[in-house]
Amino acid sequence: MNVIEIKNVSREIKGKKILNDINLDIKKGEIIAILGHNGAGKTTLVNTIMKLAKYSGSIKYSFDKKDVYKKIAYQMQTSSYENEAKVLEVCQLYKKVLQSKIDLQELLKEFNLDKFQNAYIKNLSGGQKQSLSILLTLIGEPEVLIFDELTTGLDSLKRRSIWDIIKKINEFSGTTIILTSHFLDEVEYLAEKVVIMNQGNIEKIGTVSDIVNNQFKDTKKIEFETPCIDNLENVFGRKVKITGSKVSFTYQNNEEDEIYKSVKKLSGTNIVMKNFSFEDAFLQMLGYKLVNGGEILND
Repeated sequence: MNVIEIKNVSREIKGKKILNDINLDIKKGEIIAILGHNGAGKTTLVNTIMKLAKYSGSIKYSFDKKDVYKKIAYQMQTSSYENEAKVLEVCQLYKKVLQSKIDLQELLKEFNLDKFQNAYIKNLSGGQKQSLSILLTLIGEPEVLIFDELTTGLDSLKRRSIWDIIKKINEFSGTTIILTSHFLDEVEYLAEKVVIMNQGNIEKIGTVSDIVNNQFKDTKKIEFETPCIDNLENVFGRKVKITGSKVSFTYQNNEEDEIYKSVKKLSGTNIVMKNFSFEDAFLQMLGYKLVNGGEILND
């Protein structure tokens, strides 16, 4: 069952296409990641779903369109609170406004914020503020959760913790989750379906494994070290990359035994033969680069 159906959606600003004829079905209970650099159209697409941006085309929901803000909770890239606001006070305000019956104490405990419920939000760490931001999206018990750049600015340990919370929410409540991200590892860990955007277009839709398989098919790669670096292209019958004593190249899956034997004859060591990763597929597909931490380099 589709919870959201996006048909031929476009958005143009001052003659520039921000979204170009987007078609996308979002199924109930799935985790779908929208991936791309800044300016690819990720946030704009989310804003059209939330009716925060004008567009041409159509977006249909499995619920009444007037209930969008009841059924969908949107956690944006940045959140701001009153300077003297306390954690529990903000949670209680959300509960009252959303007319929710959720147990706030249980929710605070789940996010390890129960000990900080009387603390001023301004005094929380970055990870605690992010956890609170996610917690607040759950108070109205929405059918759909949207996270825009879920873990930007967090360290690797806190990012993993947030990922596990998102997985748990999805598994136990069946909530549909849409997330935009710059991080390939985040997408690979969380998403059941990946949408790759580039300059307002959808370049590819599929699972992580589908995207890798479509990009590389039966191709694998080998990396090894050898003191014998002369005439390697003749030995292996293909182009090879040589960096000092390190050698790497690609080959077909059915060549693996023959390649391995040839490498051993060359006194090869530290031999690694492996499949291509989602990162490999993504970077080859769009020619992007990554910065430290695995984040997509912005144009």
